[in-house]
Amino acid sequence: MNTITRTRLISTTALALLGAGLPAKTVFAQTADAPIVLAPIVVTGTKRPQDDAKLPVATTILDQSNVPPATLDPITEIARQSPGTNFLDFGRFGESYMTMRGLSTLGTAMNSLDSVIGISVDGVPTTLSGIGAPILDMERVEVLKGPQGTTFGRNAFAGAINIVSKPADGTRETILSSELGSDGHAFLEGTTGGWLLENVLAGRGTLRFQNYDGDVPNPITGQKEGGAQLGAGKASVRYTPDDTLTIDLSGGFSKETRHNSAFVWLESPNFPESGADVRPDNRQQVANGSLKVAKEFEPFTLTSTTSYQDVKIHNKGDFTDAFIFSRITGLPPAYFNDHNTEKVDLNDRERVFNQEVRLNSNEGSTIQWVAGASYFRSDYTSYRIQNAGIYAPTMNGTFDNRIESQTVAAFADASAPLGQGFNLSGGLRVAHDRQKLDALYVSNGFPGTLPAFQQDNTFSDTYVTGRMALSYEWNDRAMSYVSLARGYSSGGFEKTTSYAGYGLVTEAFLPATSWTYEIGTKAEINDRLRVSGAIFYNDVKDGQVVGFDTNTSLPFMTNQNFESYGIEANVDATLAEGLELTVGGALIGSRLVDVSATSLGLGALPGNEVPQVPGFSANVGLSYRFLADAVGLPGEITLSGTYQYVGTRYADIQNAAKMDDYHILNAEIGWEKDNFRIYAFGRNLLDERPLSYAFTYPALMPGGASGTTAYFGRGRVVGIGTSVRW
Repeated sequence: MNTITRTRLISTTALALLGAGLPAKTVFAQTADAPIVLAPIVVTGTKRPQDDAKLPVATTILDQSNVPPATLDPITEIARQSPGTNFLDFGRFGESYMTMRGLSTLGTAMNSLDSVIGISVDGVPTTLSGIGAPILDMERVEVLKGPQGTTFGRNAFAGAINIVSKPADGTRETILSSELGSDGHAFLEGTTGGWLLENVLAGRGTLRFQNYDGDVPNPITGQKEGGAQLGAGKASVRYTPDDTLTIDLSGGFSKETRHNSAFVWLESPNFPESGADVRPDNRQQVANGSLKVAKEFEPFTLTSTTSYQDVKIHNKGDFTDAFIFSRITGLPPAYFNDHNTEKVDLNDRERVFNQEVRLNSNEGSTIQWVAGASYFRSDYTSYRIQNAGIYAPTMNGTFDNRIESQTVAAFADASAPLGQGFNLSGGLRVAHDRQKLDALYVSNGFPGTLPAFQQDNTFSDTYVTGRMALSYEWNDRAMSYVSLARGYSSGGFEKTTSYAGYGLVTEAFLPATSWTYEIGTKAEINDRLRVSGAIFYNDVKDGQVVGFDTNTSLPFMTNQNFESYGIEANVDATLAEGLELTVGGALIGSRLVDVSATSLGLGALPGNEVPQVPGFSANVGLSYRFLADAVGLPGEITLSGTYQYVGTRYADIQNAAKMDDYHILNAEIGWEKDNFRIYAFGRNLLDERPLSYAFTYPALMPGGASGTTAYFGRGRVVGIGTSVRW
């Protein structure tokens, strides 16, 4: 696709968005004797089931057609199809994070809880340690925009993502799916469910295995990087002894190994090409379980949710890619090919416990409400052996750190009709955070470091978050709303204690707070068209910044005020029988304000853009289903394609490295008959290499020259797949 064609496609998308407005993902219902109509969407992420069409929150609802089970990057798929959302993939487990609506951590995550988006699976929260875990047996993904701290708790600063699994509800089905494709892509998944004891005990389970050989050549090791191997399983049971009591017990386990490239020379004529002298080794193991008990009483429903998650992470790699370091030093690449030096070995573990008890109003009550209390605890340990050689002392030595975090909270949320089409809704959450750091540093003999340094520190804060919205129903199919929300991102301690080698105590970073103002509309134009849109403004104080100064090879940490504003738009439509269209997009502006002395000293200027925020992003999906007798076959033919565009964005608060925009084009053609399906697919057909992060090294020696190093995504994958159910 040439530049002119891309520009036309982007322009057409933008015009469609401006003229049509913004959609949540639409589900269309049809029977043999009835016309196509829009089926209602129920959102459960707010802890009280609500009709999305009446919910005064901008949302995007996705299903398996948007996030296919075989994707190795489910969070990336969610982000690209949620207007205004971006996923920053560092390639190493536990370090990636998301941005939304121009809200970001402004650098790298300070610890596993330093996220601006609350992420949960079936209402159970997870952290950045578990953000890369596979999504099994998913029914839908609910993306809620704007601060969601009332019901999601700490760090739902920009919004929230609630992943909803298919329940063990007695539905009898068995599904076997498989794929084979280029670069060793292989996928096999089996799911089965049904009654174990008729109308009393139901069960459901899923197993998945995946492989990908990788697509990044490394002439030094002779191996390919970027590969992945995954094994995962999930099981759930539901006990319903009577009509008033439901007990859900579920558990899952996944083990994944990836070999993701890092610090690759972006300007290389052979990009992407890795110059690491060892194959990167990134591993994540996640075990989790939850127990949910719901009991209906006459005035309300009592729900208790208990969950536990154990995440183990191992990341090992070469932090001196031979090609980029040859570039910036002028030394030959072989100089950096020592298997025993310039390595970083990280072993992290996080155990998360969460307990929530809440009361919900019964369905049909005039005033809908939820009230409850929760307890959250995270025990995070990090053991890092760093031997980065030519780097500063902050990248050398052994770091043995533990961060213990606890949050106790009470919350309430309600909505009530005011009459004449007006509705008032709002909620509050009162919470107390406490975080404790215990850290030990032992030198590896790097010049300028202390032999050892031990420290401990604590941070605590009590705060209130909340929201208020006033909505007006123009008729049964259209509503508008205005809302005000308070966001909060917890303070605490930076996990690396980078300056321990100098004997400097790691001080707590400040919490970030925000006010978000929003105006939005949701409407069903007719039986085949649903649109929605929102305009927003975010005012953020003490945004959390951690980054790497390439001029000094030292990390830095500070807090910085910023603001963001923009417009989102989505539309879902059935253009003809079997022909469906989805369009979404966001225009976002952002800037640093009241630039602090620390930020200014690092090169950040007032008006600089917030890092990792695309100014424009868009997604278009088109699918068509028709009888196969047109080509002489029984059954049906299916055609689908998606286009995703992510605009230019900066990698740092200095706005030194501007990353190119990119385009992702996916396509699929299939044949279905009864319970059997076969299809051919192409993912990332343009073979783009989307950049997640980039920074420029200055020349380190007289014979060197500046060079940019980057983290980037997977290239093109094509193949075939089958699915059978009975």
